[in-house]
Amino acid sequence: MKSNLFYSVKKAVKYWWISPIIGLIAIFLGFWCITNPLSTLTIIGALFIAGFLITGIFEIIFAISNRNTLTGWAWTLVSGIMDLIFGFLLLAIPIGTITALLFLVGFWVMFQSIWLIGSAIELQRNGVKGWGWTLTSGILGLILAFILIANPIFAAGFIIYLLAFSLFMYGITRIYHGIKLRNLHKEIEKLEEE
Repeated sequence: MKSNLFYSVKKAVKYWWISPIIGLIAIFLGFWCITNPLSTLTIIGALFIAGFLITGIFEIIFAISNRNTLTGWAWTLVSGIMDLIFGFLLLAIPIGTITALLFLVGFWVMFQSIWLIGSAIELQRNGVKGWGWTLTSGILGLILAFILIANPIFAAGFIIYLLAFSLFMYGITRIYHGIKLRNLHKEIEKLEEE
């Protein structure tokens, strides 16, 4: 006698082929990013602007709706207004959006690398073995950050290839997942025949 769990698993696995299709689309988008770098940067820039505008609007709504309950609501309001201003400035200067994005990635890598170096120092102070690997990662990240900030062309290529690599890995993972679901689907069909 088959349980409800069996039927729910069967139903979930029935559409196994969707996962590989998503994977193929992601791989195609990865190749598209590499072959169309300027368009990729433009799209990323547009998403960057949209992110600032949407975040700004929601921060303002959150601040105003919580002004009676939160003591620091004004800081959230100011942050939302600043996000909106920054979004509109970037919208007015599209080429500035890409430049700002490139510098943002460089500074983000820098801050993460400084955090890694600090973490390595803490690990070393607490006697944790292997702290040198964390320190090495932080130092290499710091060098990469300086290269990204000093060389916008390298930064643009870095962003494009990082995005393409992420899409490739996601696509491969989805295809693998789909194959495993297909195998499970076949096993379920065999169980039903018994």
